[in-house]
Amino acid sequence: MPPLQETNERIDQVFTNVDPNATVKFSDDQQSHYVIEMSGGDTLQVQMSLDGSRALASLSPHITVTFHNVSKVINVPAKIIDPSSKERFIQRKLLDQVSGQIYPGQLVALMGPSGCGKTTLLNTLAGRALNGVTGDIWFNNQRYDKSMKRKLAYVLQQDLFFEKLTVKQQLTYTALLRLPNNLSKQDKLTQVEQIIDQLRIRKCVDTPIMLISGGEKKRVNIGTELLTNPKQPTSGLDSTSAVALMDVLRDLAMQGKTIITSIHQPLSQIFQSFDQLILLADGKTIFMDKPCDVLPYFATMDMKIREQLKDAYLQNKIIGHVNTISNQLQSQYSLTAREYLLAEPSGNEGDLTNPDNVNLIPNKHESKWPIGFFSQMLILFSRVFLLTEWMDFGENTIPDRSSFIFFLMTFWPLQTMMHGLLSFPFERAIIEKERASGSYRLSSYFVAKSLAEAPLKLVLPTLFLIIAYWMANINSNFGIFLAILVFQLLSILVAESLGLLLGAAFKNLQHAITVATVLLLGVWGKWLSFFKYSYDACLQLQFKGERIYQCVDGSIIPSWRNNPNGTFISNEATE
Repeated sequence: MPPLQETNERIDQVFTNVDPNATVKFSDDQQSHYVIEMSGGDTLQVQMSLDGSRALASLSPHITVTFHNVSKVINVPAKIIDPSSKERFIQRKLLDQVSGQIYPGQLVALMGPSGCGKTTLLNTLAGRALNGVTGDIWFNNQRYDKSMKRKLAYVLQQDLFFEKLTVKQQLTYTALLRLPNNLSKQDKLTQVEQIIDQLRIRKCVDTPIMLISGGEKKRVNIGTELLTNPKQPTSGLDSTSAVALMDVLRDLAMQGKTIITSIHQPLSQIFQSFDQLILLADGKTIFMDKPCDVLPYFATMDMKIREQLKDAYLQNKIIGHVNTISNQLQSQYSLTAREYLLAEPSGNEGDLTNPDNVNLIPNKHESKWPIGFFSQMLILFSRVFLLTEWMDFGENTIPDRSSFIFFLMTFWPLQTMMHGLLSFPFERAIIEKERASGSYRLSSYFVAKSLAEAPLKLVLPTLFLIIAYWMANINSNFGIFLAILVFQLLSILVAESLGLLLGAAFKNLQHAITVATVLLLGVWGKWLSFFKYSYDACLQLQFKGERIYQCVDGSIIPSWRNNPNGTFISNEATE
């Protein structure tokens, strides 16, 4: 890290085009976070790159979200609503002129009965499912544009991950894919470390996501979206985890982030921690103010609310019945709550010195994707390769390994035998004619036919085994691999000879196929079957050595089930 004075000079240069009088007023102990004071008195918190040469994305992007008369209409098949209807579709309103305004640094709760439009409103504000949406949405005095979608973090209720990845791997891959290309890899990894500390998940960074708690998983979900700079943030969590998560969201709000959450029946402690509450009913806005004002507001509606209705559970009980009086509440909201909304945003989009006017619309020359195609492909290749499942060495994998060997020793030989059996009858008349004229020896024909068809018989099975053997993690010993390959190719050659023999022995093709099936499927002939010997030999090779296998609960082998160490060696598997 360069000296503080030198870094401050570079920061001054970075902001010269924004405000020539901008100065560095504060830096943290690590000399990486700075507060820039503008000439107008506004401040902007930034993080510098490791070498101090450029400012990274603002840690506190001040974004004011304003939505005015937002409605959404969908067409529902009429038969679903009214089976006797002759109409094809009936229009249903999911949102009905919803309005509101949310300021930077606010933690806002979006509440209401089931089906009131909470999810629809969040999807609309996040730029998703915009078909049938009317009204106006602004982000920092800028009308919503689809190019803003990539800059909005949207955490879904369900935490969806590749759960075999560790927490750090998940966040690292997200950072490498989503953060812009002008950041170095080290800068991206630095932001990952900051998110880990910020969300208090340091203790589980090396734990697979499938093994962490619900609260930790929710924080990883939030961290994944924050790396792009959250819908039911506490869903599925116990009370302790929910409170801890809300503390994290409060910390994020204190950094100037605008946070909107959909929440259902929160604890009283969580309910009172919100800065603003937006209530929806029947697709309409019926309340938008501080949570502590919701009871007095309902009291103005002549609702019988007692003084003891103070906890969130009883407040939710009230909220659950607001659909029955939604029209009265909507009318009252129009007269009272909307007076707190700012006037329609206008005109000063270009004033970048105002932190509430951070430009969210990318330059028209800016790439649609944060990184290039080949970079995305390499990162995704790395992740997919990491997620590739390798069979472990446990008792439950022995049948899988045995089945793999059985497939090797039956599929290719069977295919080759049938090819030989079916090909010779069609050539019989020509061979007999040429042999009758003394054109060539029969042995010459057999060797020539075998060599000419060698690519099909030997090369393709070899390529298959080279790929499939190592993917299946059968046995890492290269000598065993070569031995299994030799047995497979020998089986193929024997099968080909048997096919030619049967094809030559029977002039009727159907008779030859029937005899071949009886020879292959007859249990009585196992001691004459080349399949048995090749399969047994490969099993001996597979389980050769002293590799340790882990027993599973309810082991099918009594001696293994009673093993105090819970393991057995590979030699015992063949017994």
